[in-house]
Order: sequence, then structure tokens, then C-alpha cells
Amino acid sequence: MKQPVDPDDIKPLTDIERTEVEALKRGFSKGDDFSRIYQLLDGQLAVLHTRALALVQVAGVIITVTGFSGRIIADTNVTAQLLIVTGLSLVVLAAALAIGFVMPVRWISTYIHLDPEKWMAVAIRRRNRKTNAFWVASIILLFGMTFYIGSISIMLMNPQAAELKKVR
Repeated sequence: MKQPVDPDDIKPLTDIERTEVEALKRGFSKGDDFSRIYQLLDGQLAVLHTRALALVQVAGVIITVTGFSGRIIADTNVTAQLLIVTGLSLVVLAAALAIGFVMPVRWISTYIHLDPEKWMAVAIRRRNRKTNAFWVASIILLFGMTFYIGSISIMLMNPQAAELKKVR
């Protein structure tokens, strides 16, 4: 089944895209055989998908750990509560960005009916958009983890806080 082509995908090539397409054709094609270019671009998209999956898995571990220790951390003080909630929110946001913008599957073979330069440009644009989304998600995940670690640090520096709450 032919998927609809995003109008943004078939717009004219930018100078940067044209340069990359030409470099790919020089380095990887043999006459009219572009299969090596297809494999290269498909492999790059697979790498992005795998890395996004790893990011989502890290987020899942953080969410799971929060289920076990979140209450203890939050019992420490208001600052720890704010840090853990902010950190967890950022971690969930990062996972959502990875799932929503990096991991969706749209086969580059969908564009094979276009002339070679166009389908290469479409694949390059998709790769670049997914790369940008991955980096944004990664940065947000790092900030989330930083806040999360801050909340854990507060808990560790105040071990008596959680114990006092149990006595009350």
C-alpha cells in the first residue's frame, strides 16, 4: 500500500541536501544502481530507532525505580518533591518525544517511485528530522535525570527525614 507523501518531503532540494545527494551518488552508487545508498540510509534510520528505543528503556527504568523509591524521596522535603516531580516529568516528556518523533515507522521504499535524487532527499530529510528529535529528547532526558539525581542526593544527605516521618 502506497503511503501518502508529506509535501515537505518532495519540496526542492536545498543546497546542503543536493551536496549530500551528490556525495552519496559519487561514493556509493554504481551507475544507476542505488541499492548501496538505500542500504546506507535505511541503516542510519535503524540506528536512530535503536537509540530512541534505548532512551525509552532508560526512561522506563527511571519510572519503575520511582515507583519503588519515589515516596521515600518525596518524604524528605519540598525541594526533593519538586525535583523528583520535575525530573520525572522531563523523563516522560523525553520518552514521548522519542516515541512520537523518532520511532514512527515510514518505509523509505515508499518513495522509490520518485526519481533517485528525490527519494534520497526524502530519506535524508526524514533522517535529519529524526536526528534532531532524538537530540532534543536526549537533552531533555539528561535534564530530567539531573533533577532526579538532585532529589536522590537530597534524600541521601538527609537520611533522618524519612525516618522521622515513619515515627510520626
